[in-house]
Amino acid sequence: MNTSSPLNIVAICTAIEGKEYLLRAAQEKLVIETVKEPGCIRYELHQSIQDGRIMIFMESWASREQWESHMNGAAIRRFQSTGAGNYFADFNLYQLKLVTDGHKEITNTANTI
Repeated sequence: MNTSSPLNIVAICTAIEGKEYLLRAAQEKLVIETVKEPGCIRYELHQSIQDGRIMIFMESWASREQWESHMNGAAIRRFQSTGAGNYFADFNLYQLKLVTDGHKEITNTANTI
């Protein structure tokens, strides 16, 4: 991975039926804390219009190391201590690399998959 490129993350959470409001409240607090962390470029929480149980984090971090620090840091520990993890019916996290943004040429991507 090119270390000069940000690490982009998409995390998709589906709440257990009836727990979506509790999960969202805990996630909103997590966002408020996380955006202040070193290396956090973007940390947004979105909710599906079609299914309110689906919450999606869209994140960008200056480096993998700073994202890993976040994942092992105080904000995540506080989130976990609330028991909000028990409200997940499903959770998927994807680490992404930029293929193209339509504004600049990205080279050497064919051999990095």
